[in-house]
Amino acid sequence: MYISNQTKFKSMNLLKMIFVVAVMSAALIGCKETKKGMEEDVDNAVETVNETAEEVGDVAGEAVEQVVDSVAVIAEQVATAVTPTFKVVYAKEPAMATEVESALVAMSKDHPSLAKGFANAYGYAFFPKITKAGLGVGGAGGKGLVFEKGVVIGSSTLMQGTFGLQAGGQQYQEVIFFENKAALDRFTNGKFKLAAEASAVALKSGAAVDVAYQDGVSIFTKTLGGVMAEASVGAQKFKFHGM
Repeated sequence: MYISNQTKFKSMNLLKMIFVVAVMSAALIGCKETKKGMEEDVDNAVETVNETAEEVGDVAGEAVEQVVDSVAVIAEQVATAVTPTFKVVYAKEPAMATEVESALVAMSKDHPSLAKGFANAYGYAFFPKITKAGLGVGGAGGKGLVFEKGVVIGSSTLMQGTFGLQAGGQQYQEVIFFENKAALDRFTNGKFKLAAEASAVALKSGAAVDVAYQDGVSIFTKTLGGVMAEASVGAQKFKFHGM
């Protein structure tokens, strides 16, 4: 935090004035013998204190304003550094681009700990709405966009078939972070699928998360609505559509 030399000078003067007032008041009360003289000296002391208080208010006010301004600047810089910015452009499907951009902004705002993932990942695939339903046998599907270094390079279709104990339906979002180019290339070349045992971190309000990679990917999901109770096995498959 930066405080100007002028403010420091005023603060030193302020301390000096307070010290002078204290000394004068003590001297006046200790040295004057007559009631009238004491009353006059007290009046003078009070007037001096009032004048000093006005100067204190001015100096303190200026100092407080500078502190508030400095804090506001720092807060803005921290917010800018932590919160990623998204500009999603996809000419083939502008409506999809708008939906993805809005969902990314909301997700990063609700879960600030993901900011590091968006900022440092080589790329990521984001699905703003995946619908999942089943009764014994079920499936899930959705469409999203794929990014490389923050720029859209195409879209992707997610498909999942499941079987086992399951009942219900839900909608959720999913983001897959790619640690490096090799991991992203594996996804765009159609050689990527999530095995039955693959796990994703479920995002919960107020809970911090760590973007930890396994085999070059890190996966997070966020429930949008619905109820689904399941103990299923299945695999997600993806089909990439380039620009």
